[in-house]
Amino acid sequence: MKKLHFLTQSRVCCFIAFYIGVLLNLPIFLRRFHQLHADAALSTGIEVLAAFALVLFTTLLASLAGRLLFRILTTLLVVFSVAASYYMIFFNVTIGYGIVAAAMATDSLDLSRESVGWHFSTWLVLVSLLPVLMLWLAPMPEAALRRRNGWAFLRRSGVMMAAGLCCWVPLKVMGDHQDEQDRINNRMMASYGGVVAGSYSPSNWLSGMGLLAYSSWSEAEDNRNLFDPAEHFTYTPPKDVNDLYIVFVIGESARRDHMGIYGYDRDNTPNLDKEKNLAALQGYSCDTATKLSLRCMFVREGGASESPERTLKEMNVFSVLKKQGFSSELFSMQSEAWFYNKTMADYYALRETIQSEKRNVGKPIDDMALVSELRDSIDRHPDGKHLVILHTKGSHYLYTERYPRAWARYQPECLGIDDQCSTQEMVNSYDNSLLYTDHVLKSVFDQLRNRNAIVFYASDHGESISENMHFHGTPRNIAPMAQRTIPIMVWASDKFLQKPDHAAAFAQLKKLQRAKTPVFHEKLFDSILGCAGFTSPDGGINELRNWCHVSS
Repeated sequence: MKKLHFLTQSRVCCFIAFYIGVLLNLPIFLRRFHQLHADAALSTGIEVLAAFALVLFTTLLASLAGRLLFRILTTLLVVFSVAASYYMIFFNVTIGYGIVAAAMATDSLDLSRESVGWHFSTWLVLVSLLPVLMLWLAPMPEAALRRRNGWAFLRRSGVMMAAGLCCWVPLKVMGDHQDEQDRINNRMMASYGGVVAGSYSPSNWLSGMGLLAYSSWSEAEDNRNLFDPAEHFTYTPPKDVNDLYIVFVIGESARRDHMGIYGYDRDNTPNLDKEKNLAALQGYSCDTATKLSLRCMFVREGGASESPERTLKEMNVFSVLKKQGFSSELFSMQSEAWFYNKTMADYYALRETIQSEKRNVGKPIDDMALVSELRDSIDRHPDGKHLVILHTKGSHYLYTERYPRAWARYQPECLGIDDQCSTQEMVNSYDNSLLYTDHVLKSVFDQLRNRNAIVFYASDHGESISENMHFHGTPRNIAPMAQRTIPIMVWASDKFLQKPDHAAAFAQLKKLQRAKTPVFHEKLFDSILGCAGFTSPDGGINELRNWCHVSS
């Protein structure tokens, strides 16, 4: 043991930081270097420094808790990081909340041999062995010295803070640089720091575990007093429920009076115009801001309060479907985690996690990435009885960041946040964003044409546009109609409509479309269940609020 006395606690921390932060991530650094299109060498170098500094900060922080606790916590850090690296290196898996939640919720005895087999076990033991032995065999005399020497404690604390700054400052500088390039190039990339955190171990699984802990706490806290329709009513599924797919696409800031399919004088919905199984309804939002609308648009009548903050009183329709045996996944280009938790989805991925995937590295935030996630989700659930929720970036300002140049049909555009843009330039950019939404929705339908599927689309709210101005969120009792006038659409596959009951229900939707009957967010709960074929003998679905109700 005397030969190991040179291994002070600080030196062990440095070794662990190099081992986990650099060596385990080395294949990921190389992969990122080849995927990045600009500033690849600089970005990779900064990411190496940040990964090393993060682990050093974490281990030094743990060292302040005493030698035994330091060894336990750092051993867990090593083992979990090695486990994560196996899937990151060999399977190119992006570790995030969804993966962590799935791993924590699954009994290890049920995991398939492809997920946990002898290859994984061998990797875990061999790669963890050296750092774990060092942690437990090295005497680390500094632990005893710290108790006698306040200067040693202060010195280590200073190094820890320096490590934290070495992690945060370079990422902040690169993030600011990316933001500047985004303004120059008229694009919007996912947060640089968020993508880096989602790309490397241990930041990816640590943030995933943090989000899982928060989700579990908030779900238990928030749902404690919420009325749960699934526990108070009986829901009878349709006969074809076992192979049924339900997809809900949440739009952003879309106005139906700016969409060709609703009679707008610009043909910016050429794909939707051709869809024979599509009902385009005259929608009105329940509120004028994303957070507020997400509270009131998926619950029963009275399920959210009429107060300005829209306090929730009930669980939403997605949680009801979950309790009817549906598997569910959610993919988002936004970050309303509080809402995603309440859907009770088996898995969800936010834009930083999605943009960390190999196919999306270096690309701007783009709603078409959600289509790829939808395709993969369907492939993972080939038998059906599956729900997918897609939360788009849609037509959120800056509008020109929402579509590739190939969709810049209407000119001139409003190209920059700081530009002095005329009303027409703002409208041109806005209409282009809706042209791209048309493309995204058509692509969503394409994934489901040969399946038993129904797709719902509703924007969260509208948008006011005027000379160099864009806004929503006006208190709903005084908001202009532009902020409440939204598209609500329902699409069904041919296979879905082969069933007479479904065909009759869909005919009701087309009847509403022809009559231009107003429909409201507040009726989505009953209509999603009703249009999918669910019934409730004891009032769980209010048929007067079900757009697909067929009178007997």
